Amino acid sequence: MGPYLLKRLLLVIPALWLIASLVFLLSKLMPGTYGSQQLQQSDAGYYSKGDPESREKAFRQYLRKTGQDLPLFYFSVTSLPEPDTLHLIYPETERLFLKRMAWLYGDWTLVSAFYSSLQQLEGSLTATERKSIQPHMHALYQHTRSEQLSSAVDSIASTLAASTDPLRRLQASTHTLLDTREEYAYVLPDFRWHGPDNQYHHWMRHLFEGELGTSYRDGRPVVALLVEAIGNTWWLMFISMGLATLISLELAMLMVRRHGRIWRRSVLPALFFLDSIPLFVLAMLLLVLLASPAFLQLFPVYGMGYYTEVSLSWLQAMNQWLLFMALPMVCLVLANLPYLTNQFYHALAGTASQDYTRTARAKGLSESGVIRRHMLRNALLPIITLLSDFLPALVAGAVIIETIFAIPGIGRLLIDSVMARDYPVMVGIVVLVALFKLLAHLLSDLLYALADPRIRHTAA
Repeated sequence: MGPYLLKRLLLVIPALWLIASLVFLLSKLMPGTYGSQQLQQSDAGYYSKGDPESREKAFRQYLRKTGQDLPLFYFSVTSLPEPDTLHLIYPETERLFLKRMAWLYGDWTLVSAFYSSLQQLEGSLTATERKSIQPHMHALYQHTRSEQLSSAVDSIASTLAASTDPLRRLQASTHTLLDTREEYAYVLPDFRWHGPDNQYHHWMRHLFEGELGTSYRDGRPVVALLVEAIGNTWWLMFISMGLATLISLELAMLMVRRHGRIWRRSVLPALFFLDSIPLFVLAMLLLVLLASPAFLQLFPVYGMGYYTEVSLSWLQAMNQWLLFMALPMVCLVLANLPYLTNQFYHALAGTASQDYTRTARAKGLSESGVIRRHMLRNALLPIITLLSDFLPALVAGAVIIETIFAIPGIGRLLIDSVMARDYPVMVGIVVLVALFKLLAHLLSDLLYALADPRIRHTAA
């Protein structure tokens, strides 16, 4: 058993590393960041009333503080005209505009000179002048075709009364950009080596040290946020999984009996109807029927985690916690009961016609003894497989349930981090779920070996 378990454990480590790496890298490819989103809001404090230059400076300071100013990986392969500092430009619309310009004209130095002269001209204008040439300036920030750029610059020059140094620099940089255009430079790849001073290297080093980074929203460690939120989610999933498994097994054993036709005729249609109800609809029905003054207000909703009574004893606190968690647990049990019962029933029914089952009945064993001592034991392998794959469904259900019932757990934390683009928290939650998934498969392998010794002897 020891070598078998060690071999399975050694397979879990590289699998977890690969999943964590893919999740981290894919999260960095998602558009937008928490800093840019916050600076674009109207209530962003001091920077909401600042000029674009002060906002860009604040954005770069934020990137430097969170380590996002570093390269993403040890190396990068990009198009030749595209610089490796493009992610430092704020806002994102101008970043995408400059990327299109670099790909179209093939020389980042000339594109950067054109963009700098455009900003200098905009900063030197008075309010009246800026209003008079606003459509032409908007065209320069939006269009990339050469005739459109040339027409917009000529229109600005004819609208302004005097020719200033910023205007002349804009005209010169525009003509240089259009005259020295390299149309197909974007097809040439550019390989850049960044070394170990990159985001992935620092994140992976912290991961091996037990750290998952810092939240972008409040600056707290991701591990601390996960520890606070995992308690309610763990008990919600553990109790729901246990209750759903026990009830499903009992229903399946009742239906697999030789005289279980009555149970099959009554239970299967009810389970089919229950399975047709979406999870969020089922949750809303339970809220309306059992937590609303219009029907039966037996359970409280909304408020768990927002207030605590310091004078409550541990028994009273447990009772209050159960009142808040009762409906979410019932909802998850009912949502997963049809699938589990159907799978357990088919697993047991597959052993009903086997020789050992007929032999056990011929020996005079009771129907319950035949099912529990013979049929159930030989149907353990598909049941173990089913339970090991049950965790992702519970996690997905917990996200919906915690959002609907306002439970402070991993699911609601995931929703909040997605809405705020708090990528370290998102990556930490996904890595945590992947870890539990791999541990569930490791536990199922162990249970396989205990249920059927031939498996561990074959694997060894």
